Amino acid sequence: MAGIEISALTKEFPGGVQALNGLDLSIADGEFFALLGPSGCGKTTLLRTIAGLETPTSGSVRIGDRDVTRLPPGARNVAMVFQDYALFPHMTIEDNIAYPLKIRRQARETRLKHAHDVGSQLGLDGLMRRRPAELSGGQQQRVALARAVACHPSAFLFDEPLSNLDARLRLEARTFLKRLQRQLGVTTVFVTHDQAEALALADRIAVMEAGRIRQIGTPREVFGRPANTFVAGFIGSTPMNLLPGVVRDGAVLVAAQQLSVLDVPDGEVVVGVRPEYVAVTENGPLAGAVATVENLGTSSLVTVDVDGLSIGAVVPEDREVEPGTRVALNPTRVLVYRDGELVS
Repeated sequence: MAGIEISALTKEFPGGVQALNGLDLSIADGEFFALLGPSGCGKTTLLRTIAGLETPTSGSVRIGDRDVTRLPPGARNVAMVFQDYALFPHMTIEDNIAYPLKIRRQARETRLKHAHDVGSQLGLDGLMRRRPAELSGGQQQRVALARAVACHPSAFLFDEPLSNLDARLRLEARTFLKRLQRQLGVTTVFVTHDQAEALALADRIAVMEAGRIRQIGTPREVFGRPANTFVAGFIGSTPMNLLPGVVRDGAVLVAAQQLSVLDVPDGEVVVGVRPEYVAVTENGPLAGAVATVENLGTSSLVTVDVDGLSIGAVVPEDREVEPGTRVALNPTRVLVYRDGELVS
């Protein structure tokens, strides 16, 4: 096992496309670390650079006490699980799992015994003589994990390994993957565009945009106090309300109504409030008519038109209101951004 250190890492592709822009990143030994961001933000390029599948234009990658920047993938002692699992279709499951040990020239009897031991731990008993096409998506994912575990790597690198699974299986696989990582204690870097996966799995998250890291923090930190409006708008199953406001004599005003008093210099700001932290009440600083109601299962997302501003609020299923109803809104947790950055 080993930590991962990224220093001033830049990757440019032909045509002047800059996928990574001077990244610095430290991942602790044994940490489950997620790279989160929209398509094209550079998260997969960063993962592939750690793996040695991409060569950086400049900067360095260290795994443990070794500088691996110019080492080939096979010399880095990392295991990568791809989005499509990359199983060999002509091989049995036992041979797929044992393949990394074959590369290391271990005897067939030894590597097959190890493959069966690992397969048993991951619930693959009875499937070892089958081929990948005979397995379900969830079973194939476990084979890919077993192959990664079998070679005792210093780090696991996961490139959206759950994205090909259906919703229910994805939740089961998520729980299984977190339990497995905790048991093994192996440093893990997990790429995803699904914020629910990142929030549920990771010890810490790096939110990326256009080749840069916009925020690093625990799931609670990134969700509760987004460092900038990009992260604020990206994180959350229901989008954060980002409302034009103004600070006047320390009072934060939205739609000319005072929401709170903060030690922030006067001027224009953006006020961020998560729908989960907006109470629908009979009396409150903001008032308007319900425009839409979206059922979320055990709750509903209510969108209210307040003087031309659309403000979302999450309400319990037993407090759902009808479109057109006049309601008041009372934000309970307010964040203030100026020039796109969090100030309070």
